[in-house]
Amino acid sequence: MGECDLEYRESVLAIPTDLRSLAAELPFHLGLTPRSDGGWEDYAALRPFQSLPDFASEDTTCPNNPSVSEAQRRLYLRAHRRGGFFGLFMDRLADGQVAERPEWPRLGECLFDQWRESLTEATGSTTLADHMTRAVLGAWETGLDLERACLERRTLSIAQYVDLVSSKVAWLGTASFCLILAHGRPERLPTFRRAFDLLLLSSQCLDDAVDHEEDARLHGVSFPTALGVPPGGLLRAAPRVARLGAEVAGAGGFSHLGTWLAERAQHLDDVRPASHSFQNELAALVLGESVAALYGLAKDTRAEATG
Repeated sequence: MGECDLEYRESVLAIPTDLRSLAAELPFHLGLTPRSDGGWEDYAALRPFQSLPDFASEDTTCPNNPSVSEAQRRLYLRAHRRGGFFGLFMDRLADGQVAERPEWPRLGECLFDQWRESLTEATGSTTLADHMTRAVLGAWETGLDLERACLERRTLSIAQYVDLVSSKVAWLGTASFCLILAHGRPERLPTFRRAFDLLLLSSQCLDDAVDHEEDARLHGVSFPTALGVPPGGLLRAAPRVARLGAEVAGAGGFSHLGTWLAERAQHLDDVRPASHSFQNELAALVLGESVAALYGLAKDTRAEATG
């Protein structure tokens, strides 16, 4: 059993007795694992998703900047993982992927309270914890509204797709954002957020390409169709976006995250659609360059920075 699932075991023990049996099987009920005894790590296997604060605490641009203590590190990892439990719970329910149950509101409240309390303990600031949870949940609601509106119109621009992904999954970065604000150099937060957004976007490109048939059944339209690209094009864009994230992270002093993203891009290079076509590669090129431009990483800008 991995650290995320061990953390969830502790989380379940703090939940009211009448909800514990349901809570213990929550990953199964959310459709994250095919087994009733399955865990969160069956779904969230990528290391940054499991331990993002470890990546956020690094600062190679300022060697004398003290890193967080081991005790603080563990508190932030707990807050990160408890945020993941609550975030995935609310996101799967909102997407209509989970059957309604009368216990969900109470269980959701318990998971949220644990998340907020763990953030307060890690940061030492109730004000910061409350501000950040409100901000990311507000962003999630905005992203959810944008997603519904775009799917209803059956069309989605690349800029809207980027905003949607960034807004809907901002909650996953909350503990790491707080770590930089409370124990790091706050001016580094925008750079970390950009790298984190590109990590999320790369993963989402892959997921939305793989799930395009299921999404079409659930929503009447898939994300590749709404974007006007073939599923293979969105799939082939994933490594391009990961490399952009590696570039941002490395330049900002988050070298471990940059290295991980570069290695992830190499892995994704080998994930190819069933039909390898010029159309897929062209769509991936357009998507990649559009994302680069949105993040101020257009080719000419990158060439000047390295020249």
